[in-house]
Amino acid sequence: EDPRIMLVGSVQSLFEAAMYIFVLQWPPAISSAISHAFGSSSLSSSSSATPFGTVFSCFMACCLLGSTLFGQLVKMGVATETFATVMLSVATLAMGGAAAAVGSSSSSSGAPLLWALVTGFFFFEGCVGMYFPSIGTLRSKYVPDSHRSVIMNLFGIPLNVLVVSVFLSIKRLGVSGALSISTGALGVAACCMMALRALVGKEEKEKKKK
Repeated sequence: EDPRIMLVGSVQSLFEAAMYIFVLQWPPAISSAISHAFGSSSLSSSSSATPFGTVFSCFMACCLLGSTLFGQLVKMGVATETFATVMLSVATLAMGGAAAAVGSSSSSSGAPLLWALVTGFFFFEGCVGMYFPSIGTLRSKYVPDSHRSVIMNLFGIPLNVLVVSVFLSIKRLGVSGALSISTGALGVAACCMMALRALVGKEEKEKKKK
């Protein structure tokens, strides 16, 4: 009956599904890019080892920057719906760039591929840092507290179906295919947030007229 609840729940399901797919696929994607960049060089094999700890630390730093940015923009009076729309659009572009970088790995040189992949992943992690305070704010505004846990658990069903389906099909999809599905989910989430923003704006205009 309330489209705002449906839109908020859809955003949560789609973004978090994309995030979990990313969690499963970033290690092989980074390892492959590093192998393309350094594996064929005359350096020792240890020089092309993937620094997973360093990469993960950078991801956490990007998350922190994203959360900090959200706090600053809220203080400036930016509407959460507007902020979330921009954030989801950036996340879609970042993941799409990463998927394209992985997909072109066979035809491009290693260093540009690695930089494009890492840049896309870092921007996406920044968006993850912005996402959690954003979705928490939206849930508190639009999802009734008395039924919030049940409603959000129901939206967890399509989330898990999408993640498990990608995981079971990973041999057919490959890393690029999995990241492409993640990009599609983020794009649909951005569309849902745009629809929510338009709906809320329309309701506010009607209230002012009254």
